Amino acid sequence: MPEFEYQNIEAWNTGIRLATAVGRLKVGSNLKAAADAHQHAFEQAGLACALIAEGSQREGPAQTGMYRDARGALAQARSWLHVLAAVMNEPEAVFSNELDLAEQASRQLNAMLRNIERGTPGPRPPMRGGPAGAPPPRHGGPPRPPRGTQ
Repeated sequence: MPEFEYQNIEAWNTGIRLATAVGRLKVGSNLKAAADAHQHAFEQAGLACALIAEGSQREGPAQTGMYRDARGALAQARSWLHVLAAVMNEPEAVFSNELDLAEQASRQLNAMLRNIERGTPGPRPPMRGGPAGAPPPRHGGPPRPPRGTQ
């Protein structure tokens, strides 16, 4: 298994973008509640990334559980962004980029979970042509002589 396989997971990359965007938010309020909501949103986005990275190293139910927990962390990050908007008395549109990133990462995790449940952990291999039940094509070596011609 490659050492940094999680870096190829779309949901992880989106989660990192979310954590970065939330971390860069300028909270223009002196209210402790605003600072707390901002901190919680950042923590949950980071937790989602950590769970995705850890889940990529697991298999079976452990992987599924970590991805579901990551999806929950993304939902909590989204909720804390809504709280931040309410506490700062700002329209939620101010945080639309961050909310969209959280939603996108959640959808990507849902797709991964569906693939795992179906038994296809990644992109499907290319379909091979030919009649049903035909043996797979050979690769390498000399061609076989046709049957019945000796």
